[in-house]
Amino acid sequence: MKYYIDIGAYDGELLSEIIDKFPIYDRYIAFESVPELCNRIKKRFKNSEKVSVIQKAVSTIDLKDQKFYVCYCAERGGCKGKGKEIGTGSSLLKTKGTGNLNKKVFIRVETIDFSKYIVSNFEKEDDIILKIDIEGKEYDVLEHMIETGSIFYINKIYCEWHYHKIKKHWDNYHNIKLKNKKRHDKLIKKLNNLGFKLTGKNTVDEMDYIIKVWRKDN
Repeated sequence: MKYYIDIGAYDGELLSEIIDKFPIYDRYIAFESVPELCNRIKKRFKNSEKVSVIQKAVSTIDLKDQKFYVCYCAERGGCKGKGKEIGTGSSLLKTKGTGNLNKKVFIRVETIDFSKYIVSNFEKEDDIILKIDIEGKEYDVLEHMIETGSIFYINKIYCEWHYHKIKKHWDNYHNIKLKNKKRHDKLIKKLNNLGFKLTGKNTVDEMDYIIKVWRKDN
């Protein structure tokens, strides 16, 4: 079976373009933790039997009640300004320093141990493309997948990297960024050694960027 798994699907617009561009997959699975965004995805694909939506935040542990920090903005797909639209910068990480996040503004969501999910629901013979955009949580998740061996179920990874957006406090941001970059580089090297062709650069590894280039060419 061929699967396309979208972690951090937002409202499903990008996934819709992916399905148009890569219609060969048997199933498209969208993970999104924000209820309102999940409802938009379900509405968008209500007539498609190939798309399933899972309302959970991808993580390294199964939890029923976890804080998810939500940013609000003026328009869809943004992360700046004030408004009632849910922004793309929302994250499980309260240490994320961009996206207008406020530690006091959060919702409660259910998280899922993604490694356990992969091993429990797929076979190593399956063809799985993994698209990741989870605002800094990608490091925990991918490191956990390597440690548990679930990474060997995956054939291709597209990821938006956020090491430069994670902080504890701005006073020491430079040193924190350097530490995050070391972790980032170490993860990329491990993934390269496992056969994944990733550069660590969003202009190459990020699915959203690839689709933007595709739009221009078409």
